[in-house]
Amino acid sequence: MQPATSNDLTSLKIKILKKLYHHQNAYHDPVRHVSIYQEDVLTTQERQQLEQDQWKANDILAVSHDSLVQCVRSWGQDAALSLTRASAEFVAAVGGSYPRGMTGLHSTLFAHDVPDHAYQPARRLLACGICGFPEHDVASGGEHYENIAAIRYALYQGRLYGSLIGAYTDLRERMNLPAISPTKEDIAVFRKLLQHLDQADQDMTPGSYEKSLTASKLIKGNAGMRRDILQSLSFAGILPNSQIQLAPATWTAFEDIADPEMPPNNTKGRSDMEMPWAGWEGKLGVDWAKAHQLFGAYLS
Repeated sequence: MQPATSNDLTSLKIKILKKLYHHQNAYHDPVRHVSIYQEDVLTTQERQQLEQDQWKANDILAVSHDSLVQCVRSWGQDAALSLTRASAEFVAAVGGSYPRGMTGLHSTLFAHDVPDHAYQPARRLLACGICGFPEHDVASGGEHYENIAAIRYALYQGRLYGSLIGAYTDLRERMNLPAISPTKEDIAVFRKLLQHLDQADQDMTPGSYEKSLTASKLIKGNAGMRRDILQSLSFAGILPNSQIQLAPATWTAFEDIADPEMPPNNTKGRSDMEMPWAGWEGKLGVDWAKAHQLFGAYLS
């Protein structure tokens, strides 16, 4: 693996992408029902930079439930997309040297474990109860469109895109990216984060812990990125859950995570809190056995 400093997404390129994918630079395609970003907002030099980096401003893809599931399952068998690599890049994302590594842990676990299945309507949600793919016109066998380029930009910003289309976008690109190793500083931050979580007050809720983490200044980035880290650790079962048990190498249906029969009572009605992170409590701490299962190389 290469050190995170080998990442070729420079601050200049991020600046260009931020300009391109600004919400005010988008217009709605009424036929495909997808946002299109206007390249004429960029200077000639900026467009040339993206062309040089082979970055397509609008990568519109027709997607269907079955095709995405099959692609993701296939990529889950690819040696280049190992869980060892995903764990390393996630540590680099937590430490701040490689934000692009945020989604890789979730998407790799997703790809390794998602069962082969047809669309199955969820009990209460307009989505597949198994994988979370949104309903749209799945029942008729139709497709809908996604702008993959905009999702890729979100990944480079260090955001978790924890969905079937997010896993597809992440894995498709990572097959052609160099594997990244975390720095010593990344590893130190990751260890401190788990210790900080394990030492949380017994009565801490997810919301109160997020405030504590922000005050500690341990993790770089914004509040959204910090929550994405906590959500990723929750999906992996490293942060235990009061409602449902999750673990690496074990598939749990989307609706069983998102729609437990007994909603957690520790979020105080906050609509922005999502499972499985919403089901953590300070008294649960960290599941160190699962942490060592995925990150043992960085915890010894």
